[in-house]
Amino acid sequence: MTANGQIGIVPRDFIEACYGRPVRRRPIWVMRQAGRYQASYRAVRERHSFEEVCSTPELACQVTLQPVREFDLDAAILFSDILVVFPPMGLPVHFADGGPKITEPIRRADQISRLARLDPERGVGFVLAAIRQIRAALPPSIPLIGFSGAPFTLACYAIEGTTSRDFTVARRFFHEEPRAAEQLMTHFTNGVADYLAAQIAAGADAVQLFDSWGGLLSAEDYRVLVVPHLQTILDRIRKPGVPVLLYAGGTAHLLQPLADVPFDVVSVDWRTRLRTAATMCREATAIQGNLDPVALFAPPEEIARRARAIISEMDTTDKGHIFNLGHGILPDTPEENLRTLVAAVHGVPPK
Repeated sequence: MTANGQIGIVPRDFIEACYGRPVRRRPIWVMRQAGRYQASYRAVRERHSFEEVCSTPELACQVTLQPVREFDLDAAILFSDILVVFPPMGLPVHFADGGPKITEPIRRADQISRLARLDPERGVGFVLAAIRQIRAALPPSIPLIGFSGAPFTLACYAIEGTTSRDFTVARRFFHEEPRAAEQLMTHFTNGVADYLAAQIAAGADAVQLFDSWGGLLSAEDYRVLVVPHLQTILDRIRKPGVPVLLYAGGTAHLLQPLADVPFDVVSVDWRTRLRTAATMCREATAIQGNLDPVALFAPPEEIARRARAIISEMDTTDKGHIFNLGHGILPDTPEENLRTLVAAVHGVPPK
């Protein structure tokens, strides 16, 4: 018999917390948890390029498992990139040191009609093969999180052609070519829905949408331009027992429009108080976050203190909580400091 009193069911704290149910210990994972801060990951990258790791199921499986085994994390997240869906859609992309480069960015309405609809098995079958390998290698107690870029963030890259601090070219396109922008959003919405559904079918236990650049929009623009597409994706991928998470960068002003979208979990960055987010989000929505990644450079006692403060604040709410950083872990973070954080989070009994 398991700790939750059910026969034959292995308790998974991450999944339970996504639904606001009691947990044995507070779950923690970190965004970009497989990455350059790890010596084991750097050893793989000395022999293989980023594109090679993403596109080779055995390598993607290897680096996905590394942080789970090294840091006692409560969930694995697929190692991939949100832009792997671009080439099969007809948007060639090159991953350079300065960020991705789309060789033929969208700048005209006629380009959108020539984009191919994503066929996940044919176009990104290597991702689905990696999910199957990772799920088979993970213990039953550790869920696997799949992911995709959200339509607006994908559109930002497709139009801008590279990364940017403010994506001015992309945002202008939404205002100058509103019909074409809506067509592009619809195209990506269909692709993302198909992609996430295929990940779930391949074995992902949860999926997260990354709307990393959503915070560039006003709350009203986000409500009009983005929210209907997020709802469409949820309607098409919703499956009992498979939570859907959202990370939107700069979430503070977006919490109100997001309150109408039934995500199971909303991830909050360090600029938003968890209690504020818990109040503004839907009753059934759990909260994920939200330690500033830079705080992992503090002394061990300060890392532990900040973790306890976040937990204490979250425990004043009635929401489920998954501990995470407010953004991806930084490449030069000392490994031992992540171990300190995980131990501190696990050391606080769940409420």
